[in-house]
Amino acid sequence: MALALSRGRASPISLTFRLWKSYLRQASSATSYYVLLPEIPPDTAETNAVMRTDQLPQFSEITPQKSVAACAKLAIEYETKLENHVESLADLKQERTFENLYSPLEEIAVPLNTAWATVKNLNYATDGFHKTFSRIHPQVERAKNERWVNETLYYGFKELEANDSNLTEPQRRLVDLYLLEGRLNGMELSGTDRRRLVEVLKLIADEGSNFRNKVRICTEMFTHDVTDMNILDEMPWPLLAQMSKDKDDPTRGPWRATLQQVSYQSMMTYCSDRLTRWNMWYAYHNRASHIHASKYLNNNKLIDSLRTHRSDLAQMLGYDNFVEMSMETKMANSVENVMSMIETLKSRFAPVLWEEMAQLQDFAVSEGFNHQLQMWDIPYWQRRQKEHLYGNDKAKVSEYFPVNTVLLGLFDLCTKLFDITFEEVTPEVQTWHPDVRFFKIRDGNGKHISAFYFDPFSRPEKTTSSYMDMGRERSDIVGVWPYSYLSMKIPRPPTASDPALMRFEDVQSLFQEFGHGLQQLLTTVPYSEISGQKNVEWDAFQVCAKFMKMWLTVPSVVKSVSGHCVTGERIPDDLLSNTLKASYHSYNFDMMYQLYVSAFDLEIYMTSTQWKAIMMQLWETFLPVPLDDKDCLPCSMMPIFCELYPAAYYSHKWSEMIAADLFAAFAEVGFDNDKEIQALGRRFRETYLSLGGSVPASEVFRRFRGRDPSTEALQPPSFT
Repeated sequence: MALALSRGRASPISLTFRLWKSYLRQASSATSYYVLLPEIPPDTAETNAVMRTDQLPQFSEITPQKSVAACAKLAIEYETKLENHVESLADLKQERTFENLYSPLEEIAVPLNTAWATVKNLNYATDGFHKTFSRIHPQVERAKNERWVNETLYYGFKELEANDSNLTEPQRRLVDLYLLEGRLNGMELSGTDRRRLVEVLKLIADEGSNFRNKVRICTEMFTHDVTDMNILDEMPWPLLAQMSKDKDDPTRGPWRATLQQVSYQSMMTYCSDRLTRWNMWYAYHNRASHIHASKYLNNNKLIDSLRTHRSDLAQMLGYDNFVEMSMETKMANSVENVMSMIETLKSRFAPVLWEEMAQLQDFAVSEGFNHQLQMWDIPYWQRRQKEHLYGNDKAKVSEYFPVNTVLLGLFDLCTKLFDITFEEVTPEVQTWHPDVRFFKIRDGNGKHISAFYFDPFSRPEKTTSSYMDMGRERSDIVGVWPYSYLSMKIPRPPTASDPALMRFEDVQSLFQEFGHGLQQLLTTVPYSEISGQKNVEWDAFQVCAKFMKMWLTVPSVVKSVSGHCVTGERIPDDLLSNTLKASYHSYNFDMMYQLYVSAFDLEIYMTSTQWKAIMMQLWETFLPVPLDDKDCLPCSMMPIFCELYPAAYYSHKWSEMIAADLFAAFAEVGFDNDKEIQALGRRFRETYLSLGGSVPASEVFRRFRGRDPSTEALQPPSFT
């Protein structure tokens, strides 16, 4: 089924306001004021390495104190120069051009963004920068958000829109971005209505923070100590050691389980005692609900409040509901297209899942399980069934994926597809840890175009999962090329002489994150505001990442990135087949659950129906497992109530649908047809990796595929 998309959708939005502007405080006299000027650090690029944003970071000179001073100084300079620029625009004699309106904004944004990204990476990858980043992040965000709520800038861009015949495609996209952001931040509202909009946005921010804190408190409140080793005898040793309260002898116990994600998932997957699993599930699914928490930690009323505020926000801006407003910044364009995708995929995957659940029930019964499967049983029995069907050879599989072998195989694939080469640089580039490596990327003619840092191994101080994030955006105005940070959590080898081995899920994660990186690093867009992944619609943001991961469903590609750590031999066919089948064993269940949450999220923001009723209406049409009447998971669903996905949770599956359609183009010509594969790879680079946010995502798709997207390519996985 094809989906008809608009040709002119615009960018993602922050929907945040600068809630205060001046540094004035009224004194006791009604006619006198104290002027509170922020203390401006004396730092310069000569004295503070964080401010040398035209160079690669000199990490040996970067400290938390210098990071705070640099970002504070750059944020203040940003605000000051922005105000000076706005004042200069008041000169009516000056002709309004794109260059004199936008270029000064780019010149002040790139240094601030680069310094902030440096500290952000250090916050994620090292000790000592967590408080620093928390301190500077709000100030940097407030400074940058000034550009969206400045009337002079907004109406300047409206003038450019009215006379856009001389604008390039990226310039028109930037004009559209500033106008949409301004409109969604209330630039066209009257003073009274705009103040009300600010109040509503503040309520959403405050209540979202309150929602998040209640979930955090309830998560931290719960512990469950296991004293019987027998119910944990299937738990992998590293996980068991993490849970043990006796660090000297992890076999003695007791073992403490919590509701933190790793601990909770480990218990649901490996704990053989059904009552213990139920206890964990019950606690997790009732965090911040009336069942699990006191009235002070209950999010039930906050759900209603956040729904109301977002509805009010949308109606103030002229939309019928918050979902309609959300579609302004999405590739999908309309809720009808999203619902069509959900219903089509549901009809395709549901019959397969119902059959799989019947098979899982039969398997569990054959293993002595005498109950109907419930939600707290699914992960455990899925894992048992997977090991029964495909074995449990993870350690053996890892032997075929040494880090360097996989990395070189990934580079070779990118060279073949995208006509780029990679060069590792060691002595002259500083890093934040001895593990970190640095690579330059060159085009087919040997010209340097970008670079990235690679931090491969797990360390206690790493606070997030794997990521590939911008270090510096491309900007022709400022004259800088892009670089990125790739951080992973690959298990460190026991000794320096042992090979560093990757689990297959690590290989998948590397390919997925590198998909993000390729879009960041191969951009040809001249303006930082829309280069790389900047300004890519939120439901298309994951497309390149999911596209790259799909290459690991092709057996010949998996073989090409493998090589035994001792013999160098490629992974055997039987082991490869079982590895691929095992990695997608729960795919259909996960797909249907994600579709259920996507539909729930849309209903929440389109109707006023109570959330429990919505949950009950949707559940049985998506999942073949009974809904427990005590399931209150929405009370802790942070992504759709207080994080990045309100009225946008479907984005995960939309991106996957688009990626599958793109990947199908390569399958159609045959993976062994090198000439056609290379031609498609060049076209993919010229569209998805080059254009980034400078062209609407629907138009980027059309330029690659020659038509609107279809749901047909996203099918239940099949490995023969």
